[in-house]
Amino acid sequence: MDYQTIREYDRFEKGAANGNKSTAVLQKQLEDSTSRIIVTTIQKLDVFITKNPAHPIRDKHIVLIFDECHRSQFGDMHTRMVGGTIKKGEKTVKVNRYFRNYHIFGFTGTPIFSVNASSGGNPNLKTTAQAFGGEPNEKGENVLPLHTYTIVDAINDGNVLPFRIDYINTIKQKENSKDKQVTAIDTEEALASPERISEVVKYVLEHFDQKTMRNSYYSLKGQRVNEFNSMFAVSSIPACKKYYLEFKKQLAQTHRDLTIATIFSFAQNEEDSADGILDDESFDTDELDQNSRDFLEMAIDDYNKIFKTNFDASSKGFQDYYKDLSDKVKKRKVDLLIVVNMFLTGFDATTLNTLWVDKNLKMHGLIQAFSRTNRILNSVKTYGNIVCFRDLEEATNDAIKLFGDKNASGIVLLKSYDDYYYGYVDEKGRKQKGYEERIAELVQKYPLGQPIIGEQNKKDFIILLQYSSASEHSNCVRPLCR
Repeated sequence: MDYQTIREYDRFEKGAANGNKSTAVLQKQLEDSTSRIIVTTIQKLDVFITKNPAHPIRDKHIVLIFDECHRSQFGDMHTRMVGGTIKKGEKTVKVNRYFRNYHIFGFTGTPIFSVNASSGGNPNLKTTAQAFGGEPNEKGENVLPLHTYTIVDAINDGNVLPFRIDYINTIKQKENSKDKQVTAIDTEEALASPERISEVVKYVLEHFDQKTMRNSYYSLKGQRVNEFNSMFAVSSIPACKKYYLEFKKQLAQTHRDLTIATIFSFAQNEEDSADGILDDESFDTDELDQNSRDFLEMAIDDYNKIFKTNFDASSKGFQDYYKDLSDKVKKRKVDLLIVVNMFLTGFDATTLNTLWVDKNLKMHGLIQAFSRTNRILNSVKTYGNIVCFRDLEEATNDAIKLFGDKNASGIVLLKSYDDYYYGYVDEKGRKQKGYEERIAELVQKYPLGQPIIGEQNKKDFIILLQYSSASEHSNCVRPLCR
């Protein structure tokens, strides 16, 4: 995230912000009056605070800005900065705020509300509003949000695109199964089976050109190019290994010219957490088990051979690999990037238009992951493609209701094929005509072979014809394998 932020500042003014790779460098920057904007992580800042309890920076005016603030502002690190209480064993200890003269701002597209807050932790620090204002915190402070701007607002304003989702059924549930625990185990085994993974990869390769629009040309930085690129979000490192090898196998068998890559590092919980927040994957690869470390080395070596680079899985080499991979994805030099959690939050590539999903997502993580696809580029890219190989329809609807509003699905998601073809009833109870009915009306009012007489009739014909041709396929559910 800090690398992405530095790049954004550089776009505004080269060298405007200072990055750092260690707490020691951060401390030097805080002590240097010429370092006006410092980009760092909350972890490095917390280490600095712990090691320097009486540093002069405490009394200086500091402005703290946290991006993705739903991820990191609900634990002891936040409390040590701004004060409050910390649980130590059975005791609750009051902590004085470290910074005495500060302003704090938090930015997030997926705030934590009481309805989706975790059950544990500090009861006075559970929601984004409690951490940054909007409802009384433990000090009695009540500051309203500076600004609220939802995904619905962003789509309506043309700042991001809506999503088009395909739900692909990849397993057939056992009928009359009463034991939910046994069913869950069977489902996980089925999801990880080589047969299913092979079928999913086959589906992706068969539909890759269609989804990434390989036959559509557009101008990018003065060059005429075709196609977009995509990411594949998987549930775990073991799943990532299986998919990467299967893609390599099928690409070789079919002689397809697609460039694939993968990246992962150690994370405490690879699957989605209880509140839906995707856990951070650090740049520390030392905690990977030996098998995963060896696999990562192999995947990076594949990348080195393709791009004539020299990266490795060491801490320094991995960070450089991450940065180079980020750049290659942005420049469309990687067609398909397989990830576990990395790149699913905070990464923006306007040429990325499709996310293939074989991972349980909900709430924050779902909206964050889906939003990798809906960045504005040009008139060719009109929506973000989501292809789900798990049943995420209910989770998607719940997330849109929470972070948009309960009637937002028609704005955030394109309608289904059947809705566009046969018509549907919108969120306000109004019947919307489908393609079939509009074409019938068009033919009835303006029979083929007969001239349209009168200026108003011509205008009405154009309007009706425009509506009749505005149908578009969106959500679909069809079986992949039985």
